[in-house]
Amino acid sequence: MLGLNDKSWLVEKFYETHYSQFAERPQDSKERPRAYDTYFGMGRSIRLIDEIGVFKISPAGLALGNYILKTLHDDELKGKCLDVGTGSGVLALLLRDMGAKSIVGTDISAAAVNLAIRNETLNFGNRKICFTVGDFFSALPNELQKFDTVIFNPPGWRTPSVNLLEYLLAIDNPEELAVSAMFYGDGLLLKFLQELPFHLKESGRAIIGLNSLVGIKDVLGRYRNQHCDTCPLQFRLLERHAFPLLFYSEHWRKIAPRLLEEFSQWREQQRAAYSLDSQGTLYWSYELVECIWNKKQAARAYG
Repeated sequence: MLGLNDKSWLVEKFYETHYSQFAERPQDSKERPRAYDTYFGMGRSIRLIDEIGVFKISPAGLALGNYILKTLHDDELKGKCLDVGTGSGVLALLLRDMGAKSIVGTDISAAAVNLAIRNETLNFGNRKICFTVGDFFSALPNELQKFDTVIFNPPGWRTPSVNLLEYLLAIDNPEELAVSAMFYGDGLLLKFLQELPFHLKESGRAIIGLNSLVGIKDVLGRYRNQHCDTCPLQFRLLERHAFPLLFYSEHWRKIAPRLLEEFSQWREQQRAAYSLDSQGTLYWSYELVECIWNKKQAARAYG
């Protein structure tokens, strides 16, 4: 498939400054927490604690952060911002550094929320962001709260086959970030899109980062079909990057052939898109998509 193997400057930046962070390291309980810096431009840098069990920032996270920095204007920063699946909190922290005043970050992982809180204190010396534990919008302090800007960077891969799931469950290492944490992106994305209209202001927008291994056309098609001719949201491609598939530890690298076999089946079924270069490196497409109200259809669906 043409157009998926161009090299982004973000890939080179990531290899130079961050790839070493994924190397295995001694787990001495007395060792000070290891931290690394992420630079987004315009002098804005966020320092993050490196902790097992919480995703480190990826090339995709850097791309989304760079887009936020480039495009969010003052009026949006004055509004209410929500970072769904905040993880380390890096995007919420970037929003605060940019001047946003009202920020909520949610994550289903209590460990991730705890780390995000620590990262905010590390960078700013105090707490202003509301970090909460919960599934998508259920974690909001006010369940009816609506936002001007919503950011979501979901897990990148679609639901695994039964055979692959059984294989992953059999070999998962409790001391590693579970490989299964990268799957189920299609189901999570559908759930997010179903709930989003209840929490997005009429003039607001959501910016979501989609991995072509989730099956973007398939997922958006399923969403539209669920709503027939009254789809409340409309979508627009904002930016696209091609990234090599990275395996974050030796454990992941050992099972790479089995994962690549699964991805090949998805592509044959037209449920994923990627390209392989001459060395066999897989390149996937990271696509930043804007979701806004389809006002005419929304009036019919929710009016």
